[in-house]
Amino acid sequence: MIELFFIVPLLTLLIFYGGYYLFGFIYGKKIRYRSDDSCLPTVSLVIATYNEEESIAQKIQNTVDLDYPKDRTEVIFVDSSTDGTLETIKSFKKTSSSKVLVIEEKIRRGLASALNAGYSTASGEVVIKTDCDILLEKSSIREIVKYFSPDVGAVSGAIVISNKSNVEKGYRSIFEKLRTAESNLDSTYLYNPFCAFRKNLIEPVDTRSVADDAELALKIRKKGYRTVYSPSAIAYETSPTSIRDRINQKSRRAEGHIRLIFQNLNLLFNPKLGKFGLIIFPANFFMMILSPWLLVATLILGELSLGVTLGSLYALLLLVGLIALISMMYVKSTPKMISGFIDAQLNLIIGFLKLATQGPSYMWTKEKRL
Repeated sequence: MIELFFIVPLLTLLIFYGGYYLFGFIYGKKIRYRSDDSCLPTVSLVIATYNEEESIAQKIQNTVDLDYPKDRTEVIFVDSSTDGTLETIKSFKKTSSSKVLVIEEKIRRGLASALNAGYSTASGEVVIKTDCDILLEKSSIREIVKYFSPDVGAVSGAIVISNKSNVEKGYRSIFEKLRTAESNLDSTYLYNPFCAFRKNLIEPVDTRSVADDAELALKIRKKGYRTVYSPSAIAYETSPTSIRDRINQKSRRAEGHIRLIFQNLNLLFNPKLGKFGLIIFPANFFMMILSPWLLVATLILGELSLGVTLGSLYALLLLVGLIALISMMYVKSTPKMISGFIDAQLNLIIGFLKLATQGPSYMWTKEKRL
């Protein structure tokens, strides 16, 4: 009986990931949704800042260097810093050829609140969220806005890791193809800190949200508009320099997605949202909610099964060996795809436990980066 219970979660994981990854690799090879290179809407860049004194000058210069008409660009900073960040922003405002707005938050309320303030102030036809620690490719604004066909309400850009983090690269190598495939099919669920939304579709997000970008995209998808991915709209991000900082960052993001999915369980297999409701949202529910615990169940039941068959001592030695192997693959980031999968499952488990015991960590933190 124990062997049967061990086989069921294992087969469930193998069948799902085998099928969904195959879908990603086949259906995500090339974009099948429309783009328009001549599309040049007015845009508002919203940048929330908190004690970014060391990086704000680089972010400002990156914004200046963007290949997009300055007379069609508005830059909005929402700042709650206690260091010299605000002074640098105000100096930029005096010399900028683009329209620059500065919203000063006297009380720090968290990222979602800051973004709500920025979004409500924005006047552009398209509002673009870009974090302070993300640098945009010169052509990224042109590349992200060109996918706003009449049926598209939100577009997510692509994040490229600029330092040597093979775990992160392995993780992204999996879901970047899946995001293209999901967009080809209907819409993608996963959004990141570089994304764009139609201004007239934006609604305030939950002030305690830790997945504000995905939450806003989900609100827009529920209005009947598609939410797609632009692999050519590139932004660069450095991964945290230590495993501890990386786990803190990724588990916090996992908290946000777990919370968001539980808040929208009514979308599971909902035919009103087309293939997004019938296939894509349930698949992400499986990957983020069920998969980590099925994996834990597989390990526990497998250990019990081996204990019955081989004896408890041999089963314990095999378990220690398996944990050592998994840890080595994670730390060494080899092979990248497997270490990326391990990383995702680990952070989802930690994120779930943090959310259950502490609630959402909606006050953003700064990790050490190269």
